[in-house]
Amino acid sequence: MSIPGFIKKVLLTNLLAIFLFLHCFSQHRLVLLHPTVSNIENMVWMIENKVIDIPGIDLLGVYSSNEAYDYTLSAEYLRVHHLNYYHLQKVEEQILPDQIFRENGCTALFRKLFDESDAILFFGGPDIPAAVYGEKQNLLTVVTDANRHYFETSFFFHLIGGSRNLSFKPFIADRPDFIVRGFCLGMQTMNVAAGGTLLQDIPTECYHKKTLEETAALQVNDQHRSSLSPLYSSSELFDGIFHQISIAKSGYLAELARGSSSTLPMVLSAHHQAVGRLGSNLNVIATSIDGKIVEGLQHANFKNVVGVQFHPESASLYQPGKRFTTVPGTVFFPNELLIHSNSMNFHKLFWKDFSRLVEDSKKYRYKSTK
Repeated sequence: MSIPGFIKKVLLTNLLAIFLFLHCFSQHRLVLLHPTVSNIENMVWMIENKVIDIPGIDLLGVYSSNEAYDYTLSAEYLRVHHLNYYHLQKVEEQILPDQIFRENGCTALFRKLFDESDAILFFGGPDIPAAVYGEKQNLLTVVTDANRHYFETSFFFHLIGGSRNLSFKPFIADRPDFIVRGFCLGMQTMNVAAGGTLLQDIPTECYHKKTLEETAALQVNDQHRSSLSPLYSSSELFDGIFHQISIAKSGYLAELARGSSSTLPMVLSAHHQAVGRLGSNLNVIATSIDGKIVEGLQHANFKNVVGVQFHPESASLYQPGKRFTTVPGTVFFPNELLIHSNSMNFHKLFWKDFSRLVEDSKKYRYKSTK
């Protein structure tokens, strides 16, 4: 007996809907802010070399059209390298400073990105305008891309809420196990979004140093970016620095440290600003060895929202043979440094656990859509 045409059409339509639904939930989507070529290269290398090991991964790089970076470079990079699992999304709506901590023209998009993803990552970058966190701007604060900060701070605020608008219900309240990671600027953005402030210059405010030479003479664990590279003209000099951190007895990083047998892991830093007053519902989970600089934050209610002041997302940490020059004539290998300092397992476990959490997140995303 033949099936009438209209019934066939209904069946095919329903089958297509089911296929698209299953396809959506067979993939693990990560939303990545500020998808520059460098950030794309780092993520792709870690995925292709199984540092990040998530089956069916789909990456969406999201950026504001008002940012200073030329994202045609990113689009061309993806095209040339045939990276079909990495896509870009430009956001045309502009967020003004007085719209950051409330519903605005991007709210609906932020919600859609949240609903359709398993994790969101915020990357490093330049200084946030001090006015965003209610302070006057230090002479040493250098703002090069204010619109990026308005966009990313507002997105982070929509995710976790904060003391600047207590009536706003954060998105993650609907999915408390949702995964967010912030690296360097990303952690600073997390703190500002939650209502906190920043120290605008570590050498002058924390160590009372006024020159690069004085800062470079500090113990390595008291330095948070290279103070020597600006003294030389070579653009090849490494502008970061490796130093140890002290991990709190409880919190997300404590679990990783126990699993990796690394109590004072060596990390890569490249920043001159730091967390000041803590934002609401944020706990410190790591500091510098001297306790002056916050190196890790975790949300008190949303346990998978974690920020670190260092850079575990730099692929160079995991690449054997990758070398850098700190001053002319001095070469070092980050991979060897982390291995010899018993710190490599800490970094790899950071991404192994992230991968596990993302794989487990599918069931929570399914529940949130019912």
